[in-house]
Amino acid sequence: MLVEAAKLAPRWNPQLAAVHARELERGNRNRATMAVARKLVAYLLAVDKSGQPFQIRSAPAAETEARAMA
Repeated sequence: MLVEAAKLAPRWNPQLAAVHARELERGNRNRATMAVARKLVAYLLAVDKSGQPFQIRSAPAAETEARAMA
């Protein structure tokens, strides 16, 4: 079930899309999906620990500019 969520998550979350794209460049599609799944688990653990609802954080401006220039 987690793998199925990891396959769909990059369509809706820009941070997970970036993780997926980065791993696709380095390996194959399965490796990219597993990287997204690990990130989802990290999100779940952080939400559970903090007790706060999940919120997508925007990337800092400098990081966004650096990606645009690359």
